[in-house]
Amino acid sequence: MSDGTQTSRWERVARWFLVLSYGVGSPLFALAEFRTGMFSERFDYSPEFLYAVSGTQFLCALVLFKRSVAPWSIAILTVLSIGAVYSHFRIGSPATALPAVAYSVLQTWYGLRAYRQRGGPL
Repeated sequence: MSDGTQTSRWERVARWFLVLSYGVGSPLFALAEFRTGMFSERFDYSPEFLYAVSGTQFLCALVLFKRSVAPWSIAILTVLSIGAVYSHFRIGSPATALPAVAYSVLQTWYGLRAYRQRGGPL
């Protein structure tokens, strides 16, 4: 169990999962959008917006290991995943929003832990 100064095993697992999934997934998402335009067509967003979201996710994942900015990074990732949930519901595909819901829950848990470890206000 974490005493506020050490990171628990589950926090390390969550952090590595987020770093790897966003670190690999975001560039692949941007590449798929660049080659096919599938996401901009499906969600009715501009490709530039999707590239910006993908780049933001990638950068936030890179700084998750820096304790001083981890709470900010995870907050941004959580807002983006909530936006993904909204986007899936908006197009009438709630079942495909389940991964984004899972990310939102995981990131909220991890963000609260990171915030508490940091010891107070951002």
